[in-house]
Amino acid sequence: MVDCKPKIKAAADIKRNRLYLTLAGNIDSTHMEKLYTDIRFCVADLKNGFDVIKNISQCNMLYISSFPVYKKIIDFLIANKVGEVVRVTRNGNVSCKQLLNFSEKIQCYKTIHADDEIEADEKLNNLIKRDGIRFKVGKVAMEYTHAGEIGSGGVLDISTSGCAVNTPTLMVAVHAEIVIKLKFDQHENMQSDLSVKARVVRVDDDIFAVHFYDFDDLNQEQLYQRLAYEVRQNTPLF
Repeated sequence: MVDCKPKIKAAADIKRNRLYLTLAGNIDSTHMEKLYTDIRFCVADLKNGFDVIKNISQCNMLYISSFPVYKKIIDFLIANKVGEVVRVTRNGNVSCKQLLNFSEKIQCYKTIHADDEIEADEKLNNLIKRDGIRFKVGKVAMEYTHAGEIGSGGVLDISTSGCAVNTPTLMVAVHAEIVIKLKFDQHENMQSDLSVKARVVRVDDDIFAVHFYDFDDLNQEQLYQRLAYEVRQNTPLF
């Protein structure tokens, strides 16, 4: 028999700088708001770059009314500079599919998937730590310069330490040094144009990835705030 009783939990592991979230049963907006409050208390004890393990494998249903609060939780984690996010899911679970579809619609960040919390912990323990979360944003134009030639492409994902570029018009080789220009919509108080030096670290079919260098803390913070702003602007679609 399926247990529909709502169960939510947020717990901070200060030593490992991790936040553990559990959603089980049928979750409505009231329970999601309580989870949001608990998360805020937990995050206050963690450092920037904290990782999250989110277990939704026993979540039977997420009421549509709870989705705006779920979005608010995502925005809060991003504003507090979350690190890696691991989702524990179960194949065939309707709510897992709901969250995955919703996350795709709001174009937030890339996550890691695991079958249980043990695997989630192992993946985080064995992971090469990146300098920041990888955002998936839609409203950013990108062009790059290499050896006097100008190319353009789509930003597949981006962090303050690098980005992945798809469908590039000018292919580049591993170790090539390029200059990337990012252009966002104009904003009164936030940076809209940014140029950064980058080194190509991976080249695949129709995709290449770069690492930013000579990129000072001030510019990194400005880029992070702009990316976080872009994510907040995405509106849930039902």
